[in-house]
Amino acid sequence: MRITPAAPLLTVLLACGTAPSNTTDDPAPSTSTATSGESTGAPTSSTAADTTTNESTTGAPAWPSSCAEPLAPFTPSSARLRVDERGRLRDELGRDVQLRGVNTGGRSKWAPFMPFPIDPELDLASFTAQADEFYARLPAWGVDVVRMTFSWEALEPTEGTYDTRYLDRYAAMVDAAWSHGLAVIVDFHQDIYSSPFCGDGFPPWTLPGDPGPARHDCEGWGLKYLNDKDVRAAFDRFWADENQIQFKMFAMWDVMIDRIGDHPGVLALEIVNEPGWGTASDIDEWKQTTLLPFWTEAIARLRDSAGDDLLIAYDDTGVDALHFTPVTRVRPGGDNLLYAPHMYDGGLIKGLPWAGSEPAPHLQEIAEFSAAQGVAILLGEFGYSADPPGGKEWLTRTYDALDAHRLSSTQWECSQNEELWNFEDLSVIDVDGSERAVVDVLTRPRLRALDGSDATFTWQDDTMTARWTGAGGVTEFTLPTRLFPDGPSNMSLETVSGPAGACLTHDPERGQLRVSVPAGAVVELTLE
Repeated sequence: MRITPAAPLLTVLLACGTAPSNTTDDPAPSTSTATSGESTGAPTSSTAADTTTNESTTGAPAWPSSCAEPLAPFTPSSARLRVDERGRLRDELGRDVQLRGVNTGGRSKWAPFMPFPIDPELDLASFTAQADEFYARLPAWGVDVVRMTFSWEALEPTEGTYDTRYLDRYAAMVDAAWSHGLAVIVDFHQDIYSSPFCGDGFPPWTLPGDPGPARHDCEGWGLKYLNDKDVRAAFDRFWADENQIQFKMFAMWDVMIDRIGDHPGVLALEIVNEPGWGTASDIDEWKQTTLLPFWTEAIARLRDSAGDDLLIAYDDTGVDALHFTPVTRVRPGGDNLLYAPHMYDGGLIKGLPWAGSEPAPHLQEIAEFSAAQGVAILLGEFGYSADPPGGKEWLTRTYDALDAHRLSSTQWECSQNEELWNFEDLSVIDVDGSERAVVDVLTRPRLRALDGSDATFTWQDDTMTARWTGAGGVTEFTLPTRLFPDGPSNMSLETVSGPAGACLTHDPERGQLRVSVPAGAVVELTLE
């Protein structure tokens, strides 16, 4: 991929694609078995039904296919997941897990580096209460993971001196997120290197001389990767490890890991967001000769500090997110890796009409890379600005394809922006915390934890349909309470083939539907 300043937004109009497949990559069945008190435990008795409707008038649904002994919710010991050889995320019960979430978020890119407005001198107890209120809204949307951005500039504003108040606040947000069942991806976020360039992330002290004051008022900031000589020189210095800048970044990571690495709510550490390629003329070649060795070294370095149970996440350059040309994907050395590419439409990201990019082909190719390379996938960023023509359709197609391939995701973004960072406005909430219309698209049911194989899932015209082969345990669906405040209006569970005995438990308080399926039974679930 050769990138020149002239490349750009013309080629996005050439993108085309096909409708997503509704078939998973056929992950191996889970080997979890029934034990007393676990959600995978087979009920002592059950009733299988071909067709089920909610005829209860007492307030709590009494589905004919409900388990005689309700299936208990599974409470994990932590947010930790493992990656299997096919690139599937597996929980403690061996189930194939699909995460859905948001980035929190764009407002964290500049002082005071938090996703919601605060008085910079706010005490920690008051901050913690605000963080709890901020993260409490997300589970109702069906969200169970947040990609929580942090800034090296905020953590180490002066070389060798760490801001303990910032670290305390970040840890308080991890606490708040996990208290609401939200797993956390700790994301070292940078854009065009540093705040004097209208960017964020790297501290200005990593630059030579006096780079000037912090700014976030540059329209079209992404072009600086291509045509700003200071930005490109900054990345050249980083890749050359001038002044031991990489060593200092890993030292910064050690501080962060020492504080939150053992937190049960932490799922993954993301090395650095959207690395720039400096003055390299060929991004594909640069990825092989420079970026890939760096990812491998960084993974090993973070493993030394964090151990083996956390996922380590890596992604692509920012220009790859627009898919101007086919993306060269790399697989670093190491296990338990989370590949977190980004995907945007060239028009929608700027609040303009949909430029025509189709998400399904890109996500299919990413899913194939995952299965072949044994890395899990998180679509780390995607979304649109304001409410442009075609935005809802594009986002719906994105979620359809994510569901078809059982890929996890975090939409960009959720923060309360009292002012805009470089004129960007992709948040799903307003400054007062009220929801924007895009939350209607984000909020949808999903097959969250699959105990079995051969799964298909669709959400279309307000009807959910899922089919899978059971493995003897419990499969879990998320039914967002924002979408189903009183539960489904109609639901059916049918055993298509194999042994009878499938049953379900609807948990309206948690927004969950838990379905026990005998090993080898093929079932179909429909609800609306």
